[in-house]
Amino acid sequence: MQKTWFKEFHPIVYTIILGSVFMNIGFGMVIPFFAIYLSTYTGFNPVFIGFIVGATAVGSMLGGFLGGTLSDQYGRKYIMLLSLVSASIVYAGFMLHSYPILLVILTLIMGFCTSFFDPCAKALMADFTESKKRLRAFSLRYIGVNIGFAIGPLLGIVLGITTSSRLPFLLASIILLVYAFVLYRLFIIFHIQEISIPEKERVNMLGSLRAVQKDRILLFFLFGGLLATTVHGQFSVILSQYFELEWKSGLAYLMLLWSVHSLVIVILGLPIVKIMERLTSFRAILCGSTFFALGILGFAFSYDFLTFCLAMIIFTIGEILLIPAEYSIIDEITPEQIRGTYYGTINFTAIGSFIGPWISGILLVNYGGLIMFVVLAFICIVSILFFYLGHRRRNTYRIKHSTQQTEAGL
Repeated sequence: MQKTWFKEFHPIVYTIILGSVFMNIGFGMVIPFFAIYLSTYTGFNPVFIGFIVGATAVGSMLGGFLGGTLSDQYGRKYIMLLSLVSASIVYAGFMLHSYPILLVILTLIMGFCTSFFDPCAKALMADFTESKKRLRAFSLRYIGVNIGFAIGPLLGIVLGITTSSRLPFLLASIILLVYAFVLYRLFIIFHIQEISIPEKERVNMLGSLRAVQKDRILLFFLFGGLLATTVHGQFSVILSQYFELEWKSGLAYLMLLWSVHSLVIVILGLPIVKIMERLTSFRAILCGSTFFALGILGFAFSYDFLTFCLAMIIFTIGEILLIPAEYSIIDEITPEQIRGTYYGTINFTAIGSFIGPWISGILLVNYGGLIMFVVLAFICIVSILFFYLGHRRRNTYRIKHSTQQTEAGL
């Protein structure tokens, strides 16, 4: 008898997917006004606020890699729980706004604490999911993240949260702590044990770094991901700059377009996941990058709200295809004993989130929106080249490895 949908994944996998929704509801109530909150209670100028907020991305990048590596050494469960509890403490600490220096310190370590969780969660999902179903699992978690981010700001409005309110930090802290407790109890109830790796196959942190450095296939995929992230990582910032400078209606258009973005993910997310399951990870990346490029070109030639909406729909479809497929293709090349490390390396693509707004700002001011969007679309196309090089090298390695095994058998 065919398994029901609810039996398709391990309960822990479903818990991680559902937990992603609630975590990001909490984050969604904080992030939209975080910079204003810091400015209100620290008195620092916007340049310094921008610097320390930007520094959280650096912390996330380093923390993601370190967390993934540590999960290979000490287990997924403990690192995940430690990340959730420490992040809960950090968010609670933001309520102590009478101490500006404390707010700065907490901001700098916020991304570091929360980023430990992500690669561990993905690695644990992979540990308890058969390989052919991992793309769907990653896609469902990605949809959950976006649903959370869509609900969070709206819930904040319903609760009457203001830019000086401490309530969202309290709610985010409680959500993280409850999530940690639920996971802890489920680990006990389902007798979840860490994946056992023979002692001779275990790799220490230095060995993990060497393995990543030598893996040319991984490096090609990472560079392709970095270029893609340059475009989509902070695309809301890019759009807001464009609307403010050239349309003079930035905030209104931006809010409506990101509502369209969230709506497309909720409505089309699952149908697109089913289509992706018929594709290889590389073809999903190819389709996703192509939709990205077409969507960005659509923004370049949009002339009213309807055409902007159409461009956003195309752009969002590309995002739904590309991001889970990136994780899936990394999963396919990952050695089991350092799975967490490989997932952690994906965080290095976050450098693109710094590069994107910077390059876009320069192009927008000096050459206008049309040139900016055309260059961003070109970057999407170039990212496909690096994904292709990684894909081709991987196939070459497979053929060579298969030939060697055949000759050894003979």
